[in-house]
Amino acid sequence: MQNESTETVRGTDLRLDLLSCDQVYRAERAFRNLMMHEQTEICLVVSGVGVCCVLNQEFPCKAGDIFIIPANTPHRFFLAEKDGTLAVRRLRFRIGDWFEGEIARPESPRYCYGVFNDNAIFACAPLNVRMREKANALFDDIETERTEKREEWTETVRCDLAQLLINVARYLNCSIKNGSSVSPAESQIVLAALRAVKERYGDADLTLASLAELFSVSASHISKLFKSVTGRFFSDYLRSVRLDEACRLLKDSTLTVEEIVPLCGLRDVPSFYKNFNRYLNTTPAEYRQTVRRSATEAEHAKKQTEEKRMSILNEISENLQKGKAKLVKELVQQAIDEGLNPSEILDQGLLAGMNVIGEKFKNNEVFVPEVLVAARAMNMGAQILKPLLAEAGAQASGKVCIGTVQGDLHDIGKNLVKMMMEGKGLEVVDLGTDVSPEAFVQTAIEQDCRIICCSALLTTTMGVMAKVVEEAEKAGIRDKVKIMIGGAPVTEDFCREIGADAYTPDAASAAEKALAFCKEA
Repeated sequence: MQNESTETVRGTDLRLDLLSCDQVYRAERAFRNLMMHEQTEICLVVSGVGVCCVLNQEFPCKAGDIFIIPANTPHRFFLAEKDGTLAVRRLRFRIGDWFEGEIARPESPRYCYGVFNDNAIFACAPLNVRMREKANALFDDIETERTEKREEWTETVRCDLAQLLINVARYLNCSIKNGSSVSPAESQIVLAALRAVKERYGDADLTLASLAELFSVSASHISKLFKSVTGRFFSDYLRSVRLDEACRLLKDSTLTVEEIVPLCGLRDVPSFYKNFNRYLNTTPAEYRQTVRRSATEAEHAKKQTEEKRMSILNEISENLQKGKAKLVKELVQQAIDEGLNPSEILDQGLLAGMNVIGEKFKNNEVFVPEVLVAARAMNMGAQILKPLLAEAGAQASGKVCIGTVQGDLHDIGKNLVKMMMEGKGLEVVDLGTDVSPEAFVQTAIEQDCRIICCSALLTTTMGVMAKVVEEAEKAGIRDKVKIMIGGAPVTEDFCREIGADAYTPDAASAAEKALAFCKEA
């Protein structure tokens, strides 16, 4: 399977794709897995290494390689190895919808600005850094025009396509060109034959002779052309497509062999059995039994893996709630060793446990000592995950700066709020105690914080919270940053009076509110 993310621009005539390939290249099966599209394609490999197969030709590819593939030409990108990656940026468009005259005629030497001259069935080249930047810039410009649809945007896209093709055609003059002795007209016959097989394999009347009659040429001529272009005999290819479909029906349906044979365009049941055995070295009944047994075993293995995964995540959560820091650390390491995703361990193990503690604390089912030991256990587990999360590019749910306001040195409440927020997956910048309004605002700007959290235990320091709001307004960040306040003397009325965004009565509520604010951003 080849994953793609597609956006249509003008009907179906221009598409921008980012393909993430996940099928590993296997020479013996590559040709049967090729795909065909009705558009010409410009494919730029943006990352990874792999193999590009076009008809019977196979080319190693890597970041910076570009492929120009005409409409209806079977092709596919594959991974070079099982654990590898390959991403391909692609433009897919109908030449006739964007260009006119000789540029749009396949038989013309200037078709696609000469990219396919010398009877080339397709073209490819490794771009240098300068050309790669040019190609990426043109892709970007087309994407921008598609998104913004500014005045005359279709004309701009047409110009960008022309420039991209011209640049590649010039570059190909001194790069790799894949030529063929088959003329453009003859290539079209082969491509039409491939398309006919794809669309009409279930028609028993589809034969080499029927295609020869359709194209007004001899069967031997088509056979010779087909072998020259694809490297395979037409009859072998047609038979393999029909038998592949038979395999799919045996695997995915309850149809009998007698029902499958006509659906696949096969002649009769005896010849089907004979060809199936030769093709797969087994009988249809044995094949169906094997694939279904394999599917059942795979489902069972998947279920066992899921049960094991949930078991260790639940263990992490439960032991965190009990404050068993050393055991939590060991379980997190065990989960990593068993291949669990670091983000999954964080979300469904550590944070899930802290969420339970937060809810119990809110309902007075646990108290400050239990919260402190749970937070310590979470921090020990999180320390193991941090480098792995950073390597994977994982981001916190949001960023908060917190502190006790100027003139107040109390920090127990502030520390509890910090722990609860970290337990929600928020990144917290702790400014400590006796924090000035300017320090709150400056930190929010420099650290790109979404929220400022102010704590106060003394009634005499509550007024500083109002100054934090004023300072944020003066700095021009009031519309970008939420201000939350809390502490024993603080009330909802006071929050409204000074223009803060939220008051919460306890640490658990503060963490929930902060997370909600960050999700709104």
